[in-house]
Amino acid sequence: MADELVIGYNPMPATQRVAHFRAMIRSRLIWFALAVVICVAIYVWQRQHLDGLSTVALFVMGLGFSAVWVVIAVVGHLAAKRSLDSIGEGTAVTVDRDGIELSGARTPWTQVAKVATARGRLGMGPDLVVTDAAGTSRTVPLSYLDTLPGTLDSAIRAYSSGRHWLDTSGLDN
Repeated sequence: MADELVIGYNPMPATQRVAHFRAMIRSRLIWFALAVVICVAIYVWQRQHLDGLSTVALFVMGLGFSAVWVVIAVVGHLAAKRSLDSIGEGTAVTVDRDGIELSGARTPWTQVAKVATARGRLGMGPDLVVTDAAGTSRTVPLSYLDTLPGTLDSAIRAYSSGRHWLDTSGLDN
């Protein structure tokens, strides 16, 4: 067995989310432009039958739905971009016989109270949470890590001699 498991930061999933939302914004803007064209065409075709309130209703209903989807795509893009910008460089987690290091803060196995997952923030997915005996928690989003949770769980069990494991029950809530 190796002396330690070193897990680096992986920006690829966050980069893919940013690209996904960028494409979604482009798509939503095209559909919004199409909705504008359709609303204007209906207005030009039916303007003699439309009064002021009907015209406003046409444009609000016709453009409102598309505008909401554009806003949703923009908010998603901003959350994904914020997530990408917050990813560190270098080593995210180190697990060895002495303890676990998370984002530069080492906790010996004798001081580890819990290693768990918890629901994360918007755009970042679930978090890896290491809580020490004093109640201090350190977190890093699992989507930032360059390994799968099962690999991390196996390493934690092996290096802590079975005293600790990755508790994934926080994802069930």
